[in-house]
Amino acid sequence: MVIDWNNVALNAIRASSTAPPIASRALAILQTSVYDALNAIDRTHKPYAVNLVASGNTSREAAIASAAHRVLESIFPGQKSTIDAALASSLSSIPDGIAESSGVSLGRQVADQILALRANDGSNATVNYVNGNEPGDWQRTPPALAAPLLPHWGSVKTFGIATASQFPVSGPPALSSALYAAAFDEVKQLGALNSTTRTTDQTNIAKFWSNGAGTATPPGHLNLLAQKVSIASNKSLAENARLFAMLNVALADAAIACWDAKFDFDYWRPITAIRAADTDGNSATLLDAQWEPLLTTPPFPSYPSGHSTFSGAAA
Repeated sequence: MVIDWNNVALNAIRASSTAPPIASRALAILQTSVYDALNAIDRTHKPYAVNLVASGNTSREAAIASAAHRVLESIFPGQKSTIDAALASSLSSIPDGIAESSGVSLGRQVADQILALRANDGSNATVNYVNGNEPGDWQRTPPALAAPLLPHWGSVKTFGIATASQFPVSGPPALSSALYAAAFDEVKQLGALNSTTRTTDQTNIAKFWSNGAGTATPPGHLNLLAQKVSIASNKSLAENARLFAMLNVALADAAIACWDAKFDFDYWRPITAIRAADTDGNSATLLDAQWEPLLTTPPFPSYPSGHSTFSGAAA
């Protein structure tokens, strides 16, 4: 049941082309609601946020389905019919009666409380971001020249860590350094659209992990891997609830911390750096005004890597 609703969420993320930080927030709200709803019945662990005690005759499955449904219909209102159908399917396997109705009521209570906790978390804030124009500063990238994605996300209320800057990140190498030149050359050679040095395996790996628009996003991909781990190890309902809650709290905070650092360092993307290499003050880097990357460049600063931050948190 936990994995079933995790998949409902991932499908909603795909269908709405949700951005990775927003997806991570949705998954964290979903899975903490599921965890606290089930824990109100089992009472085996410390609750995440909602400390309720269910009656003895409460369906665990109904509580999970109801909590998940309430969260997802709130976050993805445009997909209500699909989410409603998932609830009907879940409840159809549960006998009608007090246990089912008590579980449904409990799930809604827990989800509503967690949704209320996140209602003013800063995720809908706007900021007047203006990028710099010095070498190394992030610039809008072709072909779309899109506005920066979610420059406010570093100020969103965290789920578990104290602040977005609790774990400081050291900055990227100086543009004039040998380390920068080595990284520049590696990306220029291996990351080019028509690279002659990249192997087929490297191309396939890059595309496998790209998780662009219309996919489950990097956080969603990591949830899919967690599903495989769960199934392979035959985890119980309670173990799954805890696993996915812990995973997605970590991923949501990874997004917040990463975006805080990204818009602090405000570091340019390879396509900008390579096409403007004559401005970086490094004699070891060579300009290529026509350079194109293998993968579409996302519209936000490059450093630190979002994919790496998500993966490190999930591990």
